Amino acid sequence: MIDVTPQPSRRILVAYDGSDSSARALRFALGSMLGVEGEAWIVHAADSPRVVAEPRTEEAQSSEVEAIGQSLRGVQAHADPSGRRIHVWVREGRAADVIVQAATEVHADLIVVGTRGLRGASRLLLGSVSSEVLARAGRPVAIVP
Repeated sequence: MIDVTPQPSRRILVAYDGSDSSARALRFALGSMLGVEGEAWIVHAADSPRVVAEPRTEEAQSSEVEAIGQSLRGVQAHADPSGRRIHVWVREGRAADVIVQAATEVHADLIVVGTRGLRGASRLLLGSVSSEVLARAGRPVAIVP
């Protein structure tokens, strides 16, 4: 007989872009690790959007990436004392590409993403990152509203 009891994920990759949805995804992922030995990778994809509602300078985009990096370092510092190993990565590239590649690199058991990111206009015109990750991941994906 096959055991279909869900096993706790030990290697979780979380996509984070600073949006409320990605913050909920992060809380969900870290909460699912309570009482479980494992590691989490929090990944932010830094990429200038192809289509935006309001143009941003390189300085503004750089400030956004630094603010997200600082926020994630705070999460890392808070989570590490609890025994959870948290890694923070900020990588350049298209979000779905970065997420899928990072999950492959770390042999993630689970990818956790939010339903909507910061760039709603690009999401409408280019397609949903969460949908693309789900289609390409080749492993379980939790999409947190």
